[in-house]
Amino acid sequence: MKNNKGFTLIELLAVIVVLSVIITIAATNVLPQMNIAREGAFRAEATLFAKNSKELYANYAMGATNITNSQNACVSKTKACFTVSELIRLGLSDLNDNYTGKVILDLDNQTITGYHVSLKKADEYWFINEPYSDFKENGKLNDGSWTSEYETCSCE
Repeated sequence: MKNNKGFTLIELLAVIVVLSVIITIAATNVLPQMNIAREGAFRAEATLFAKNSKELYANYAMGATNITNSQNACVSKTKACFTVSELIRLGLSDLNDNYTGKVILDLDNQTITGYHVSLKKADEYWFINEPYSDFKENGKLNDGSWTSEYETCSCE
């Protein structure tokens, strides 16, 4: 009597088909969640740069920090602007140099009334205007629409 141990070709194909169906279902459910999490983290980082800018301006308003108007930072009666590279250079952000952009703080009698964040990392970007919560734009850059105006300050 011959003892044939093993699987037939049909059994192996059935297992492969079942595994491929499971992988397809998992991929369609997991990948969108990964994109949502990545976008949420990027928005949190943009908001963190705004918070760091508010902290820097508060130090300036109290006289603890001196800001010389330049392309990286400036203050006027109606706004304060800080580039991301300046916030990183001053140690106000522990995020790395992969980011470019700026934060503009709207001022009214040295009180911050709102902010505008332009942030880019690789080919992704965020534009956030607060307190105008209806304007939050993000996406991927593919047409060269990111210009140097989003990375330099001018308080004139």
